[in-house]
Amino acid sequence: DIPAARKLCGHISALVGCHRCYKIANISRRKLNYGGFDDMTEWFVQKDLNEHRRNTERWRLCKSKYERKKHVSETHVRWSELLRLPYFNPIRFLVVDPMHNLFLGIAHWIVKRLWIDGGKITKTHLKLMEKRAKKIQVPVDLGRIPSKIATGEGFSGYTADQ
Repeated sequence: DIPAARKLCGHISALVGCHRCYKIANISRRKLNYGGFDDMTEWFVQKDLNEHRRNTERWRLCKSKYERKKHVSETHVRWSELLRLPYFNPIRFLVVDPMHNLFLGIAHWIVKRLWIDGGKITKTHLKLMEKRAKKIQVPVDLGRIPSKIATGEGFSGYTADQ
């Protein structure tokens, strides 16, 4: 699962919602909130591999549990034995878990904000997609295909298994 994969690569996942960028969660109603993607072009900066390696090495050299805890709270990384491999890139080699992305609504956000609002997919395209989706015969052991693609803002009621 994704928390174990992040830990294996030296990332922490308590506050950091993404292992590829510097986005961290804020607290909203006593819960972690990873929202705020509306202004993504303003805050998205890909993590720097050299900085990540330096910070993990600094964690490894910490002398006490307290020092390591403080270091993690400041840098959001800890040492991983995989970093001994010179070719290993813990930012690029860690796969984004598709189920978590769909479950968290990132796929829907991409379709809506980038493709529909960006003019890449029109209402005509949505109607054509819906028409074609209705013709697909899905095996009984698979989830259902979204049937209301052209309804509302597009892909209304889109769920994780679709």
